[in-house]
Amino acid sequence: MYFCSRNLETLLAFMKIVIAGTGDTAVHLAKMLSRENQDVVVLGDDRSVLQELDGRYNLLTYQGNPVTPSHIRAAGGGGCDLFIAVTPCENHNLISAELAKWLGASRTMARIDNDELLHEDARRHMASLGVDELVYPERLASHEIRRALRHPWLRALYPLHDGAISVGSVRIPHRAPIAGLRLSDFDKTRYQMHICAIKRDGEILIPGGADSIEAGDRIYFTTAPGADEQALMRLFGRQAHDIHNVMICGAGKMTRSLVELIHNDYKVTVIDPDRERCDRMASACSGVTVVCADPRDVDVLREEGIKHCDAFIALSDSSEKNIVSSLVARTLGVPYTVAQIEDIQYFAQADDLNIDVVINKKLRTSSAIYQMLLDSYIHSPRCLAFEDAEVAEIVAREKSPITRKVVKELRLAGPMTIAAVVQNGVASLVSGDTLIQPGDHVVVFCLHGHLKYIERLFL
Repeated sequence: MYFCSRNLETLLAFMKIVIAGTGDTAVHLAKMLSRENQDVVVLGDDRSVLQELDGRYNLLTYQGNPVTPSHIRAAGGGGCDLFIAVTPCENHNLISAELAKWLGASRTMARIDNDELLHEDARRHMASLGVDELVYPERLASHEIRRALRHPWLRALYPLHDGAISVGSVRIPHRAPIAGLRLSDFDKTRYQMHICAIKRDGEILIPGGADSIEAGDRIYFTTAPGADEQALMRLFGRQAHDIHNVMICGAGKMTRSLVELIHNDYKVTVIDPDRERCDRMASACSGVTVVCADPRDVDVLREEGIKHCDAFIALSDSSEKNIVSSLVARTLGVPYTVAQIEDIQYFAQADDLNIDVVINKKLRTSSAIYQMLLDSYIHSPRCLAFEDAEVAEIVAREKSPITRKVVKELRLAGPMTIAAVVQNGVASLVSGDTLIQPGDHVVVFCLHGHLKYIERLFL
């Protein structure tokens, strides 16, 4: 699901965008941009990936080398509005972006692996060379993990409209009070919460009043100001637990980035079998306990006090190791686990495992670039990524169909739900008797492919 904010008075401007790379980040970003009817060209050397994209999505491809000027020019990089370099190699990304700017690209963006390039003086230097914006995946993922630690009973939480409304995601356990409840019998006014989507058996459902919540469902919901988080927690069958002690598997760049964010808020222990990595971590992060050992070794985990840990975060370079170590931590009594899983083949299955939060840097990076694109170049407020549905914040225009009748009398096209509305800066949930006014910001959930029909209600 991805969330995008749209103001139909400033619809997405038609842009020519060149994406250099054929990895997961480039592919996911290209798919999202293709849905916006932009002029997108993917430049890379993997013929099979390019053929799949060219045959299934609304975009063009060019097989070539992203650091060869003639190939960049042939792909349209010299005259594009935005050139995005997201190959697996940082040096290639920087060189590719510099060359594209030299050839005439209006704006350039590059994915990097070195956080020192984010320092202000380094940013200015890179801009002088032609790289306008830098994206560091580890920092993006670290902020997502910190947000997860602050709300450990949720799978995800994202603010909308400057925090006036929030979108949350939670897994419903057995014997949760809400399990078995029909939506028509649910008092959303009491809880200030609207259930917008359900993920069940790998499929996304936009529910109606006759649908029920089942144990094992992952639900997406919106909350308005005044929502009682403790009451919601009890309703969803989740238990509150404060996080004080955090154990992290892996001492790589991701861990260093995360520790910089959280070391003042939690007691942190880092475990990694590589002595050199451990030494770098110990010297870079004071106040953090660093242990050189295999985090899958149960005896080591017990010796390092895992029974006292409130959260276990697996951030090694191996998706398999992260899954295994998270499951081991769970069997040893850790109530909250987070795992970095970069292999897309494991991503869907990992959601069904007993892991609370799954982090994928590639998908997070492509989503962040998409958000930056809308914020900076298309002048639309926000875009975040979830899974297989769309969440749009749309501004109602004067005399648009959405403003002519109360919600229950509207003929809503396709599987969708209107979740919330912001009127004159005040956020509230939507009922059947809500009348949407021109200028209101309306939050809509729908399945992929239906947003274009829904937008007609706002024209």
